[in-house]
Amino acid sequence: MDGKFLSITLCLIAMMISACIPMSEYTALETELEGSRNQKTEAEQTLKNLEFELRQAESRLQKLNVELRDAEIAGDKCSRKLEDLKIQGDYLKNINLQQAENIKNLEQELNKKKSVIRLQEKVIQLFDDTKKTIETSLKDQIDDQEIEVVEVDDKLKVSFIDKILFDSGSVEINPGGKELLLTVAESFKGNSTKNIRVEGHTDDVPLTAALKKRFPSNWELSTARASAVVRFLQQEGGIQPKRLSACGYSFYRSVAPNSSEQGRRQNRRIEIILGPSKQE
Repeated sequence: MDGKFLSITLCLIAMMISACIPMSEYTALETELEGSRNQKTEAEQTLKNLEFELRQAESRLQKLNVELRDAEIAGDKCSRKLEDLKIQGDYLKNINLQQAENIKNLEQELNKKKSVIRLQEKVIQLFDDTKKTIETSLKDQIDDQEIEVVEVDDKLKVSFIDKILFDSGSVEINPGGKELLLTVAESFKGNSTKNIRVEGHTDDVPLTAALKKRFPSNWELSTARASAVVRFLQQEGGIQPKRLSACGYSFYRSVAPNSSEQGRRQNRRIEIILGPSKQE
């Protein structure tokens, strides 16, 4: 644009110098020159406007770049946070599954314990019923301290002084003892899942010469009497043999001092113990 304006100016000067240009042409050239000036002004203004718009666009672009970087940083933070939340969610899910499994196991264990408690309550009730039956049936002997009925933990023990079952020096159950044992056997039948252990006990008095011919010591005598009771409970009392066992303890598990007749009387005893089976 500036080059064109310069060319026109030079032409005008040349024409004026030569004074050869007609007035009409001069006027036209002057008009064209004025139009060129206006075009230049408009072009300059347009250029300024474009430069202003360019600066504004660059400023907006710079702001957008900043916002983009901020958005990318925020996006990275959100991605990391999302990943952390996923990890935390997986961890909590595993914890929840473990807790659910624990709760299930605890419920199963609780149900087992409830079953055991119900069974124990049933056993306790059976023991109580058995004890009451024996105490009622053998009231006179209990009052005379010839029989003792004791419930200890999960066992029921019926203790007989030996003379109520056996005559002196004998291992044969006497008629009165058989009646008593039949009463006990009948009471024990209701506890069919329980084992029955018969224990024989003596005092520490050495055996007489007559007894020594049959039993070398009190061990054998206590065991023979326990075995006789077991055999009777099976054959006459109708107790299943797999529930029965016999033990002899001689005088090594005394319940009273052997220094007095009363103490020795208490130590000479047969104990029938109703207790849990091995499977319980």
